[in-house]
Amino acid sequence: MTLTADQRERLAQLHSALVNDITDEMGIEDNVIPGTRIRPVWSRDPVVGTAHPSQRVEIGYAEEGSGDPEDSLFFQYLEAVEEGDFVVMAAPKDTEVGLWGELLSTIVQENGAVGALIDGPTRDSRLIEDHGFPVWSDGHSSIESFGRVSFREYDVPVTVHGVTINPGDVVFADYESIAIIDPDDVDEVLERGEEELETENNVRADIRSGDSVFEVWERYETL
Repeated sequence: MTLTADQRERLAQLHSALVNDITDEMGIEDNVIPGTRIRPVWSRDPVVGTAHPSQRVEIGYAEEGSGDPEDSLFFQYLEAVEEGDFVVMAAPKDTEVGLWGELLSTIVQENGAVGALIDGPTRDSRLIEDHGFPVWSDGHSSIESFGRVSFREYDVPVTVHGVTINPGDVVFADYESIAIIDPDDVDEVLERGEEELETENNVRADIRSGDSVFEVWERYETL
């Protein structure tokens, strides 16, 4: 199932806490990356896109029988970005090299990407912000990745902080967390999420109009 423009626009009106509550209720587990380590390079509104995942590994990896140089494969990955894609780059645990920078952001943004989730530090973080491309990363590092990590493969399932991300999954990212949604679940998440959002708005309005917490709880059973 392809994420439509209407679904993307409606999802962007929600927030990650709401999405997490809804997917919890749906019995979906291990689909949220909290903003404890992976955080936006700068605060911004929610971004919704389609996962375009890739895997970085420790230096020295070589696919047996592969004739493609690593840089050629990486270039193919960048060029394979399509309109609405959300770049996802998994990496070795606790890597300290800069895996992503402003020029790479420029390349994928020109190819239609809406954002990037980087399982490691970014370089040129200020320039990324100045350029206006939404990136979520695990801190910042000026250390060059060349010679320290390799590009292994792309458009395969990857794992970032315990969350599996498949090609074509829907990525919902805001200041607090990143939620991964199966495309087949999007319509239900939207239906439930919009209902809950309306309830939240009613609760807020009633509290501001002077209703007590007891009255609001009895009326909506949520706070």
